[in-house]
Amino acid sequence: MSAQLEMDERPGVWVLHARGELDYADCDTFRHHVERILAEMPPGCIVDLSGIDYLDSSGLGLLLRLYREYSGGGGRLVLVASPTVKGILEITRLGDLFTTAADLATALEVANADGSTTA
Repeated sequence: MSAQLEMDERPGVWVLHARGELDYADCDTFRHHVERILAEMPPGCIVDLSGIDYLDSSGLGLLLRLYREYSGGGGRLVLVASPTVKGILEITRLGDLFTTAADLATALEVANADGSTTA
């Protein structure tokens, strides 16, 4: 199942919802959303990966780019990770790099909190 991506622009925080399989075939659409986030720089950004069943190196690379550029510019990035994504972050030793939350409600609290990095 190809990835379904949807952006929800809320005041102060944008939420990118992703469902399905995020692989090379879907990276152009994902890249478009990442570039839009980087261009607009909302104060907070959540990438909701709770519905992702598969993530390949292309998708992981875009998440890393978003982390480096968005966080480096002062944005607060939070991932909501599915068990699949959590496993990939652990295997690649990137689990400590990203701020993660168990669910969207918790991610919204973290993304809206000044200076908070844990959930």
